[in-house]
Amino acid sequence: MNPQIKDHFYDDFLKEPTKDNFQKFMRNSCGELNDVDFKEEWIEKGPLAKIMLAMGNNGGGIVVFGIKENEDNLFTISGLDTIKDTADISNSIAKLVSPSLDYEILSFLYDSSVYGIYENKKFQIIVIHDTPERLPFVSLGQSDKIEKDVIYVRRGTKSVRASSEEIQRIIERKIATIYSDKTNISLDEHLIQLRKLYDELPQKIRVLVRKGTRAHFMTLLETFGERVGSVYGTPDEYEEQDNPNYPDEDYEAFILRMINAKKLKIEKILDVK
Repeated sequence: MNPQIKDHFYDDFLKEPTKDNFQKFMRNSCGELNDVDFKEEWIEKGPLAKIMLAMGNNGGGIVVFGIKENEDNLFTISGLDTIKDTADISNSIAKLVSPSLDYEILSFLYDSSVYGIYENKKFQIIVIHDTPERLPFVSLGQSDKIEKDVIYVRRGTKSVRASSEEIQRIIERKIATIYSDKTNISLDEHLIQLRKLYDELPQKIRVLVRKGTRAHFMTLLETFGERVGSVYGTPDEYEEQDNPNYPDEDYEAFILRMINAKKLKIEKILDVK
């Protein structure tokens, strides 16, 4: 997505999807791009699903309904005649679009004269979120202008069948996302968490090694309704043993191994080995 448009839309509009922010986005829009599509009216489910899948495979995007883009790249703020029910929209494309595609539908009605040319106009927007870990998005069914089991991408303002090179890039992006470290926490935080996990497991546990006679004797007395006023029989015996679930390498041993590994790494960098 064009960085300026993406930053403007996502930061100012999606984080706070208000009528004012939508107007601001339209004032700063550069027209239709890979990730921005304008439609004067709602389109059929086939072409709509195709655009959504293509944008999903290209890093996300938006489709705005109620805006006509003219040949001179200027816009006509036409608005929609009616606001469609969002459930009806989702149901219409459910058999064509993967359920893993993350999107939402926003609706705006400008009901005041303070909105200028937007007054009394209605708009709806489909926002396709960028979820690279779910790539690729493949068409589930066939309908008008969309085929089954096809990966679509955006090229310019068109949604087309992906080439082998484009599919390869999509797969590479998915792999890079899955195996990237998104936590970005410091070494100190990692060590604190590791210490906490070690502390949750005791190194020693109490184990019953001999069962005494007291419990059996007391049970017999209580059966006959007698009160036990003193200790009878021999008590159970316990001893401490190593916890079999405790890691073979304790925390200190792990730290020592990491220190030695880091020293070897530094020696290799300095070429002293």
